[in-house]
Amino acid sequence: MNKSRVTLILLTISLILAACNTNQPAVTPLANQDVTLEAPTYAPTPTATEVPPLVLSVCMAEEPAGLYRYDGYEGMAKQSVFAAIYLDLLATDRGTQESLFFENIPSQENGGILLEAVPVKVGQPVLDASGNVVYLSEGTQIEHAINYSVENPVVWNHEQDYHMNQFTVTFRLLPDLKWSDGEALDAEDFVFSYHLAEKSSLGHYKWAIDRTASFVSSDEQTLVWKGIPGFVPRDLKDILWAPLPSHQIGEFSDTQLLGAAETSQFPLGWGAYRLINWEVGSQIVLEKNPHFVLKEQGLPAYDQLVFQIEPDLESALQKLASGQCDILDKTYQLEGLEKSQLESLSAASTLVGENWEPVQQLVFGITPAEYDQGFYNAWTNERQDILGALATRQALGACIDPAALLREYLTERLPEGMELPADLQASAAVDGNLALDEIGWVIDAETEGDVRLARNVENVLSGTQLRLELLTGQSQLDQNIARLIAQRLAVCAVGVEIQPLQVGELYRPGPDGLVFGRKFELALVSWQGEHQNLCQLYTSDKIPSSINSWVGTNLAGLQEPDFDENCWKISTRNPGEEAMDDLGLVAQYLPAVPLMPQYRLWIYSNRVVFDQGSNFSDLWRMMPEK
Repeated sequence: MNKSRVTLILLTISLILAACNTNQPAVTPLANQDVTLEAPTYAPTPTATEVPPLVLSVCMAEEPAGLYRYDGYEGMAKQSVFAAIYLDLLATDRGTQESLFFENIPSQENGGILLEAVPVKVGQPVLDASGNVVYLSEGTQIEHAINYSVENPVVWNHEQDYHMNQFTVTFRLLPDLKWSDGEALDAEDFVFSYHLAEKSSLGHYKWAIDRTASFVSSDEQTLVWKGIPGFVPRDLKDILWAPLPSHQIGEFSDTQLLGAAETSQFPLGWGAYRLINWEVGSQIVLEKNPHFVLKEQGLPAYDQLVFQIEPDLESALQKLASGQCDILDKTYQLEGLEKSQLESLSAASTLVGENWEPVQQLVFGITPAEYDQGFYNAWTNERQDILGALATRQALGACIDPAALLREYLTERLPEGMELPADLQASAAVDGNLALDEIGWVIDAETEGDVRLARNVENVLSGTQLRLELLTGQSQLDQNIARLIAQRLAVCAVGVEIQPLQVGELYRPGPDGLVFGRKFELALVSWQGEHQNLCQLYTSDKIPSSINSWVGTNLAGLQEPDFDENCWKISTRNPGEEAMDDLGLVAQYLPAVPLMPQYRLWIYSNRVVFDQGSNFSDLWRMMPEK
């Protein structure tokens, strides 16, 4: 063989090897530029070539800033993508009601939840009798394991052998769970995620981390969570950290975790779909996850899911009508549209409302700070004790009739026939006018029925007018709700003066601030009560005062031992255990009236079928119209 022939053969071989090289270039971090991000290469999902893929298209108004769970961004666009690539870990099969991820949902009955009385020592983190995480020290008030009354907390001292209740929850994973790349999903992935949450120091996770004594894997299928003494996990979701793939990103540095394509653009999941392409500023493309746990039931029905980035609402609506989009997600904030616009949309599509938990409340100024010295005299105090009587607050609450007020507000803004929460269907069972008459708030002929006067009302000087000042923010929502409250109280001959304040002034700290300084009669405020029951806002230990540097949520100044006791029982019930209704307890003592939820709307075309009562997180259950 001559030299030139040998050279030609070697050149040919090198070209063949180069063509066969399957190494992929590194994916550049997401940036504000027109680029296409390619996901790690998967084995192709077999598809009949003659049948085009069935595509579900979702329009979103904004692009996710990133998809790393612990990057600090919690936008609605991110949550939309999460609905596709993840699945509720505590979800159950709708047919069999069996858990999709665990052998069973932990409970005391099946041995998954264990309650033990454990000794406690100085310096140990515990939940004190007020529900705060503290390091145990001399004088700390705790709930002894044999003492279930919040009225009689034990004062810890080092000379006594005290025990506290401690919960342990064991989760046993089903075998053969897989990530979307086909690798095993095991218990260590949950523990790995927990430690990343710890390192992130994000406030969203701090509440649960502070109440966790340990979270470990005892084997590949078993997770064991142990709480700090005194803490009762009401919701298992609070103590179960969503896993992250330790096999893929376990060796990444903190900097890499925040910027790597494997975390921020193409995270592995366990949901119905997996990401395969991201065209920045244009679309995010996902395909059916072949390792999804429900694949044997024919879900998801669509071969591909495409998120289209369409910032302009009008363009998005045109795409919905033309079939280019099947869904407009919550990023469009459709709740801000006029009723006529929503009616036009719902005529050809289905409008869905979510997040109906109330965040806005009308707080009664029951005990103003000027009463804190323990002395009230109707003749000398600047403010009469109008709201101290529960019967008066109940009568005012009946006049307002919050369920009817919300129905009125929402029906003015939402299309007719749109499903509202069941608790908005009932109206007040008490006649507010009659109740005020019986208390002694009468309509005097001299006032021509404009406002009621006190006649033998306990703790109130006769002749005092039933006029109240309502503090509120300056947002359109606050103004609208305040106006409805005033109108409804006017029907009961109660005078209301609305005082709108800037947010900084409304929530100004005490003692100077009107609300936190407890110098108000009525106040419209909004709370994000995450991880706690509504009643916990109004227990006696939460009253802002000079004693606690005016830090607290009980703006009403409610001081009722029975309320505290019942709220404690609700807040410390065992997971899954029946308990008194939280909203019912607040309605019974009435420190505040829960009002507006921060609801969100999204819409889907009638070209797709969705189970009634499903939320956006059930995106994977959508099916094409037959």
